[in-house]
Amino acid sequence: MLKLFIAALLVSSPLFAEEFQAPVTDTNWQVIESPLECSLMQTIPSFGKAGFYRRNGQPLQLTFDTDNQPAENSHVLFEMSAAPWQNTEEFDTLKRIPTSSGQRQFQIEGPLAQQALVKMQDGRFPIIRYRSQAYADDITVKLSTIKFSDSLPAFQQCLNNLYPDSFSEVRKLTVYFESEKANLDKASLQALTRVAEYVKVDDSVSQIIITSHTDSFGRKRLNVPLSEARAKTIRDFFVGQYEIPAEKIIMRSFVDHDPAATNKTAKGRAYNRRAEIELIR
Repeated sequence: MLKLFIAALLVSSPLFAEEFQAPVTDTNWQVIESPLECSLMQTIPSFGKAGFYRRNGQPLQLTFDTDNQPAENSHVLFEMSAAPWQNTEEFDTLKRIPTSSGQRQFQIEGPLAQQALVKMQDGRFPIIRYRSQAYADDITVKLSTIKFSDSLPAFQQCLNNLYPDSFSEVRKLTVYFESEKANLDKASLQALTRVAEYVKVDDSVSQIIITSHTDSFGRKRLNVPLSEARAKTIRDFFVGQYEIPAEKIIMRSFVDHDPAATNKTAKGRAYNRRAEIELIR
């Protein structure tokens, strides 16, 4: 009877605290390089993966992603080990962050992530501790430094070569036109060049929507083709100068039906003589 009780207890109760890290003999880093993102990740058996990630225009992240160790409602503690030469078991606390039930990703970013990346070059390794749904006590997850120095140069090179503009910075653009004209001035050409160059490196951009407008000055029969000509000028710039596929570009002409300002003043009409460019993913 006692044996049955103990067996039932073991089956129904959470396991004791556990530690996860890549095996010393099988630690590998995967580097992903592109103009828009850089990743330096390590697989951690029975946990998931951890490492560093940066998207262009965003801060560096230190992230731990788990497949099978979701968190309880509690907190996660980010720490750094001491350097091997310090001969101590003490850890430096980086940050304590609340966790929600079922949470599977834990991350810090910006200066703290950069600090962790620098300290790993001294042999120190990041650690997280948190309450998993599978264990009675907090679990510990360690990011190994083995082979780190072999993969770090490629990751740093990727960081240095990240495209300077982010999607949010170029997603929307408005250019303006002189009265009764459809040609682009120097400032507009520079702004459109910035958008076109971004589209060339971001394959996730599926559409470019060009919405053209006029002010209410002049005859309607002249403003209709003028509005269309403004959209076509921008489309031809993207297609002719940057070889962006024409089928990716959608043109819409509103003439003077959607003013951005009043048409009763010269300043207002100047705001209405415009084309709006929007990138869609």
